[in-house]
Amino acid sequence: MITTASSQIEKFEKNFDKQGGFLTQKIKAEYRSDKNSVLNNFYCFDDCNIMLMGENLSVCGNLNEEQCEELLSFCQFLGVYGLECRQDNLSIPHRDTMHLLTYRGAGGTVCPDVIKNENIYQFSQFSVANFPGTAFNMVYSYFARKVNNGIADIYFMTHNDKIVSGAVATHFDDSIYLTFVSTAKNFRNQGLAKKVIEHIISEYSDRQIILMCEDKLMDFYTKLNFEKTGQIYLYKLREEHI
Repeated sequence: MITTASSQIEKFEKNFDKQGGFLTQKIKAEYRSDKNSVLNNFYCFDDCNIMLMGENLSVCGNLNEEQCEELLSFCQFLGVYGLECRQDNLSIPHRDTMHLLTYRGAGGTVCPDVIKNENIYQFSQFSVANFPGTAFNMVYSYFARKVNNGIADIYFMTHNDKIVSGAVATHFDDSIYLTFVSTAKNFRNQGLAKKVIEHIISEYSDRQIILMCEDKLMDFYTKLNFEKTGQIYLYKLREEHI
């Protein structure tokens, strides 16, 4: 039975020790940044934990057939659009495979042009422009909360005082998770994202650097010494978004 995390907080926290892996670290990091709130976005499901972020649900752990049916009913009740999990056997026709990559290089290179944790408002506008479907208010509050709570850092480069490339580095237990890596359309193919990523790597030389990407970006990250170490499945549950 799926219950709110706040009603079974001890079990919810113990589940993190039972389920390892990327999604467990991701949900744990989000939980830490929300720990002092009412925890309305977190749920406990037997030995698995669930997190709702906007219209997207993340699940750590493996579910049996009966649990999968309950999870899908739960998603329908909440109006979930995207389901992120390790399961590759859900009865949903629209599924994307995301590659989980880990940095295997010797270290990054400091770039003096990379700016850290400034102008979150402008960085949010930049990110929304590069990731269609994301809402500004949600992204801005997400970035601001993360940075202010020391859970994440934002990095970007500018041209004529406008952000042209950037990324977010979220702190996991022993890893740094890169998200929102993007470059403005007119500034692509100039190595800007590479400079941002390598700068982040140089700052966290003692931490594991991980990220997720689609097939089309595999070559780019492979050239930066990232290696595939797993995969995550993304299911689309609502046809109007497909």
